[in-house]
Amino acid sequence: MNNDIYFSFIICCYNSEKYISETLESIINQTYSNWEIILINDGSVDRTEEIIFSYIKQCNKIKYFKQKNMGFAYSRNVAINKSSGEWIIIIDHDDICLPNRLHIHYDQILKNNNNSKLFFGDTIHFGKNIYKEIRHLDKFDMSRINLNKKNVAKSLLIDGCFIDSESVMFNKNAALIVGGFNTKFKYVADYDFFIRMGLKYNISYTKKILSKWRVHDTQASFNMININKNELINIYYKYLFLDDFKYMFVFRIIIIFKLFKSLIKKYL
Repeated sequence: MNNDIYFSFIICCYNSEKYISETLESIINQTYSNWEIILINDGSVDRTEEIIFSYIKQCNKIKYFKQKNMGFAYSRNVAINKSSGEWIIIIDHDDICLPNRLHIHYDQILKNNNNSKLFFGDTIHFGKNIYKEIRHLDKFDMSRINLNKKNVAKSLLIDGCFIDSESVMFNKNAALIVGGFNTKFKYVADYDFFIRMGLKYNISYTKKILSKWRVHDTQASFNMININKNELINIYYKYLFLDDFKYMFVFRIIIIFKLFKSLIKKYL
């Protein structure tokens, strides 16, 4: 296999001192070597920068940028614009890439017969309070999900987000065409981005495990859950009235039901 495809990892950091070393090590130890890291420090006030500088001394493939705290959607847009690769890979500051992740993505690109612009795979969810590692795609029946453009956007809205962010690779130009990540969303910007990519482009996936997602207790905080509920309501409302779905009456009824259900949950 040639190293003829250049990949850009994008990492957005905020107070990441506890896990960023493990994340960076998982990239540095990839079995495929033609890559760069675009690392955005989104206003960290801990030892994140110090740790990053120690890696920059060892590895000349890391491009580092620091900014005031703007949120991960804004940071990802900055990282996309700073990236040199045609293909961009998401990994969060506390998650882990499996060693052969890039080789799997390489094969996905080579076998891209339907001109997909976004690829994803399976992931493992792990954490100190998870006694058995969970495979993300076990929660979905992927055999009945149509990943062709527009259909995949419908499926994401009806079935929920079956795409785990830490397994995603997407085409840079395609991402810029759809407008990148929506900075109005604090927690569901990834979900919204995948839907918009799916409206315009085909998507493909592999059952192979690409990465590991670290689950934290703080991810279930009361404040986060409430904001997430509000943002999901905004997502359903936004796409309910989209022209692309104007004449899809069954789909719109399903989304109205999900919107109504979300509103009830919000006020219970």
